[in-house]
Amino acid sequence: MTTIVSIAETHQLVQINNYLAASLHATPYHHMQWLQAVKKAYGFDFEYLIAETDNKIVGVLPLCRFKSISGKQSFCALPFCDVGGVVADNDVVKNKLIVFALNRAETSQAMPLHLRQRITDMPASTDLKNRKVSMMLDLPESAEVLLAGFKSKLRSQVKKAGKNGLQFDYSNDKKSISDFYHVFCRNMHLLGSPTHSEKWFQALREMYQDDMLVGRVWFEGKIVGAGILLFSGDNVVIPWASTLRDYNRLAPNMLLYWNLLRVSCDRGCKQFDFGRSTFGEGTYKFKKQWGAKPVLLDWQTLNKKGVIAQTSSSAGRARRLVEAVWRKLPLSVVNTVGPRLRRHISL
Repeated sequence: MTTIVSIAETHQLVQINNYLAASLHATPYHHMQWLQAVKKAYGFDFEYLIAETDNKIVGVLPLCRFKSISGKQSFCALPFCDVGGVVADNDVVKNKLIVFALNRAETSQAMPLHLRQRITDMPASTDLKNRKVSMMLDLPESAEVLLAGFKSKLRSQVKKAGKNGLQFDYSNDKKSISDFYHVFCRNMHLLGSPTHSEKWFQALREMYQDDMLVGRVWFEGKIVGAGILLFSGDNVVIPWASTLRDYNRLAPNMLLYWNLLRVSCDRGCKQFDFGRSTFGEGTYKFKKQWGAKPVLLDWQTLNKKGVIAQTSSSAGRARRLVEAVWRKLPLSVVNTVGPRLRRHISL
């Protein structure tokens, strides 16, 4: 049997999503909707590669033609998230997709090729110190079973958040995105990082529809925390979550994450992706307490001849300086300028 690699058409969207939903290695980011949102919000073109054997999809590779701040173009799989790259039935199909992508990148003058993947068969002896990992939690058959499996201290923290007068709800309407953005842009400002535009999140809502929801935490009628979930088959990921620091004493993050886990269990999801963390650091420890386990991220930059270098996500001196300056700028300024910069920052 011959495997043929080609560029998918939008009419194949349902077939692609069915393949991804059945895959153990696919994420919600791999869906064409992610690239469609990138196109709608930021204008970057994309190519969605599929490998087929006897007209049956056996592998995919979503590619964005990304432009950096310097104006240099490259193929990225995928921008604005932790995991992209190839989903394939076997290594033969995977390699065919990568070779095809490298040829496309070369002929399109969009080299190199950035792949962001995970090492799912990581040896137990792997040294993870200071390395980037995905924090993954296998979900049980119900939220009740999940809650019962938590340590008593964690259960107490969740209950305490509710007793503090916090309330949780969720939606996927346009207003829920605005509520999320109200918290998110303020948190990113404090972190010294340019924020995405609200248009980006609205584009994701439009493309993912019922496969996206926004969880919200309220206190006395005010939005104090929010997080976004994306779904694909049995898998769910939380790409962004934020709380307002002035209310952190009330533990809105505990109420938010517990309820997002609960909603995911109620939906029948089997695996919850907490997102990227540096092994051993603060966000890693926060996610670990829920039972999440680390899976090593494997980010590579390839040219026609193979691997050039591993992508580094560590912040250098220049980046720390920019972050310090960014925090001092007015929120109105960073919310205007930030999205113009953020569209050119792939992570």
